[in-house]
Amino acid sequence: MASEEPVADVREGGTWTPRQRLKNDVVYVLVRALLAFALLLPRRALRAVCRALGFVAYVVLPRTRRIVAARLEAGLGSSNVRAQSVFTTVAAMLADTLDLLRPGERAGAMLSLDPSSRRVFAEALAEGRGVVFVAAHLGPWERMAALLVEEGFPVATVARESYDPRFTELYERLRRPRGVRSLYRGRRGVALSIARELARGRAVGFLVDVPARVPSVTRRLFGSDVLVPIGPARIALARRAAVVVGTCAPATSGSNAAGSSLPIVQISRVPLDDLGPDSCAEDVLMTRITAELERRIAAWPEAWLGSFVPLGRPAALRGALDPH
Repeated sequence: MASEEPVADVREGGTWTPRQRLKNDVVYVLVRALLAFALLLPRRALRAVCRALGFVAYVVLPRTRRIVAARLEAGLGSSNVRAQSVFTTVAAMLADTLDLLRPGERAGAMLSLDPSSRRVFAEALAEGRGVVFVAAHLGPWERMAALLVEEGFPVATVARESYDPRFTELYERLRRPRGVRSLYRGRRGVALSIARELARGRAVGFLVDVPARVPSVTRRLFGSDVLVPIGPARIALARRAAVVVGTCAPATSGSNAAGSSLPIVQISRVPLDDLGPDSCAEDVLMTRITAELERRIAAWPEAWLGSFVPLGRPAALRGALDPH
């Protein structure tokens, strides 16, 4: 009988080979050096550099360019949105995330919470059963969590650890000082941690717009069949927790003191009072969630990170993504 291959993923209890360790050490040192340089730049300069890098990536990565163009065509059909704008806008979102590492940076300096959304979120939390907060990689999503905490809302997020624990610690540098608690799904007891957060009447955030190695179902999202994690729907129905969809959106009116329009956070409630705890209810709730996410993505497609995920065949991927 052939011996099993060694597990190289430290998230699964494996170890790196000497070659992998050397490669990962080089990558880590390079990233830390680039981060140090980036944070020396003023905000506008950093944004300009990142947008320029996004344009360079657009030029030199033809396969990725075709993937983004295909996603835009699937989601929008004929549209004035170009693949190039996705590259540069997402690169600008990277600059925004890096800004959160600056001492004294306020989350509200570059993002605001829509007043009606604040009301919706506060009312959902006031019910006392916790809130399942469904989000997407749309706009400055890292800043969104920080802003909600800054506004006084109790928020934790479910996240995937990096392949390199040192990068996971970098993630924590973004979130922990701002009061955003990360619940890493590869760690023992994460399900209990989620249940405790909800039992205490807090919000737990889930990013569900790109495939993950968790139980998933096929849904139509931005013109394509994709695998969407079903966990948030199951948890909400089992605990009868409130469900909201919260994402960033381009500003539609108003401006900051400098005269520049800022993106906003929009939060809407997803009804589930008419649903029971059975699997049919899960399907209905998932359809409602993805329909709302699709509407949000279609309103700001150039700022969606999911545009870089290739169009695939969900049925063929399910075995790899669903451990059951």
